[in-house]
Amino acid sequence: MDTNQDQSTISDPAELAELTDHFIEQFCSQIAFPSSLTILVERHARDGNEHLPQAGPVYAKLEHQKLTIHLFEKALVGISPPALQGCLDMALAYQQLALEPKLYRFNFQKQFRPLFYISGSGLHMVRQMVAHLETGLKNLIAAQMLIDIGHGKPLFYYYYHKINPSVGEAENYQRLAAHQWIRAIFLCNIYRDFAPVALLKQTGIAPELESYWWRCHTYLSPEDKDILKALFKQSNQNPVIHFAEILVGLFKIINSQLLTQ
Repeated sequence: MDTNQDQSTISDPAELAELTDHFIEQFCSQIAFPSSLTILVERHARDGNEHLPQAGPVYAKLEHQKLTIHLFEKALVGISPPALQGCLDMALAYQQLALEPKLYRFNFQKQFRPLFYISGSGLHMVRQMVAHLETGLKNLIAAQMLIDIGHGKPLFYYYYHKINPSVGEAENYQRLAAHQWIRAIFLCNIYRDFAPVALLKQTGIAPELESYWWRCHTYLSPEDKDILKALFKQSNQNPVIHFAEILVGLFKIINSQLLTQ
């Protein structure tokens, strides 16, 4: 898939608002959001808001049958319309999972605690790993949902825009590579974006995207690349039906490869 197919970019906040409404309406017409769910869009001119944990240019929050989508205009004006659609699609699809909590439950104490014997800061680090892996698995499910409704192209544009080679990230990895537990957190974190990218390759929608992702992460050791591939293989086994079991399996890979060596 060629990113040069769409050279247009969003020129101003008014165009951003118009496209946002259009893409949200298009998504909701294809995914059965409950009619009782209210969707609000809040636009922020600045980079961030002290009351919001900004993890990207779009942040969605679901509370009491009200879904609020926060848009950070400075980061979004200038990107292509398909990239905006993919970004909104992922935010909405991820929140769709929150509407079905029974499918995506797990018990940390019963399912993860017996796998290790630590407390204090070590326990906190394990919780971080599991949280990152949970997000990655849900991102994979959300991406599959979008592919199923024919939105694979916007998803490709979004991740192509999102993948950002960083000298600082490579330097940070070099500093932490010798510390197995911190390295494990790092890998669980980048797995969150790697999972949908690998899925786009597997489905044949954008095989070159994964190649680009690897080129942007050449600093990873061969062992860590193998771990990421193993995580994707484990997670891509009907995760909707076997969510908790697959999540435990993901942590077991991290545990065996990095934590118990």
